[in-house]
Order: sequence, then structure tokens, then C-alpha cells
Amino acid sequence: MAQLAVITDEISTDLRHALDVCTDLGISVVELRVVNNASIVDHDIASLHEIKAMLDAGGFTVCNIASPFLKTHIGDGSDTIGATHGAKDLHREQHWDVLKRSLEVAHLLNAPMVRAFSFWRVTDPESVREDILETLQRATEITRDAGKLLGLENEYACNIGSGTEAAWYLERITDPSLQLIWDPGNIAALGVVSDHAEHAAVANRIGHVHVKDGNAIPADHFVVPGEGVCDWENQLRWLHQSGYDGPLSLETHFALDGSIEAGTRVIAAALRDLAARAGMPLDA
Repeated sequence: MAQLAVITDEISTDLRHALDVCTDLGISVVELRVVNNASIVDHDIASLHEIKAMLDAGGFTVCNIASPFLKTHIGDGSDTIGATHGAKDLHREQHWDVLKRSLEVAHLLNAPMVRAFSFWRVTDPESVREDILETLQRATEITRDAGKLLGLENEYACNIGSGTEAAWYLERITDPSLQLIWDPGNIAALGVVSDHAEHAAVANRIGHVHVKDGNAIPADHFVVPGEGVCDWENQLRWLHQSGYDGPLSLETHFALDGSIEAGTRVIAAALRDLAARAGMPLDA
């Protein structure tokens, strides 16, 4: 059974307040990205123990450490860039330390997965495929040896932005320790329709889902799921039919009357309604 989850800074970077809102919404599964105005991977051990105490006290489980691993330039720095969500600007070789730290945080907070990207998008993503493939293979081995899963997010600002782009890599890295973080909203922002063919290309490797909805193709902002172009009712139906039973993590990028908390509250309700219509039972 899939679980309703949320990236906590889509409510507030104040973790205590975000967790209070999660409790109010009946959400007990969270994804950690920016906590108390710093990337989760930049917190020191004392801060991480405080975070763990808050999570444990509220009965929360962490589904993913939303690491910025490989949100960096692959080459000379002339690539398109996107949002870093509190992460530091580091050279690609420094990102191996980011992965190591992400895994340490995942162990401490009992998270099964850490996130990865595919470098800022270049003009011709196919031209850097072999470099990315080698990097992801190494990262998958490191993550597997640490007993965790590596979640590759299809991100429109990076070189793997769609389902079909992700499928090329997943066909070549068959290790199940590498899974896809499926994000139809990012596909819309890339300028691609996130239709059934896009989903089918990667359905057997989806290990985590981010929920947001684009306003158009290509999307230039995000809206309430069900009101945009991502066909979230069918997205949920396809996920359910393929046996998906992981988190549906709200990454709303949406504010209602200037409030991201209000936006996330609206989207949580909308997703529950869409899941019911799609015949997809939710654990929360």
C-alpha cells in the first residue's frame, strides 16, 4: 500500500512546525531536504540527533534523504542550472563526500534511500551519457555496499529529465539498489508529456514518487495535482496497476495566497481524492 508523505520544507523549513502540520494532516512519513534553513546533509551530529529525537517523539519515519548529490556541473560550468534547495555549490569531485555524508545521515535517521541527480543539463544530454553512466554505476555500488538504495530523480534541470531518458540508464545498471524517483511534474517542466509510455518505460524501477503538477507543456510553474497537465489520476492508477507500494511524497512547489503550508494542505487533500478515484489505497 502506498504511503502519503511530504518533503518537510514544502511546509516549512522549521522542522518542528512542519512535523506539527504533518500530524494535523495525518502524515507520518517524511522526506528531509532543507531542515532549519540548511540542507539535511550539512547538519552536524548534534543537530542530527536533535532531528532524530523530534522524529521519534512524533512517531515519524523518514522515507528518503533528499540529497543534492550530483546537482553540479559535469564539465566547464556552462551548463543550465536549477534550484539547489539550500545545498552548497560544490565541484563534481566533492560530491562523493556529499554521497558519503548522505549515507551517514540515512543510517542515523533510518532512511532506506538517498537521492541522486545527473549533473546540470547540457545542450546535448546524449553526449555525456557514458560519463553519467560510469558515475551512477560507482554511486550505486557505494550505496549498495552501505545497505541503502540510490534514488535517481528525473529532474528537468539535469541530464536525466524524463522517463525515457532514465530508462537508458536503468537498462544498463540492472542493480536493484538503483531505483527511480518518479516525478511527472519535472517531465512537464522539461516540455514532455508524462503519458503512459513515459511511465511504462521505467515502471519496474520506480522506488519513490514526487508529487507536483505542471501548468502546461512545458511547465513554467506548478499547480494543484489534478488541475495541471500531468494527469495525476491516471498516474496513480498506473502506479497502482504496476504494484507500486512506496511513498507518494508531496513536493508541491506551490503556494496558496503566498503560503507554502496552505498550498501543501490543499495538495494533500487533492491527492487523497485523486487516489480514491484511481482505486489506489493510501496508508495515510
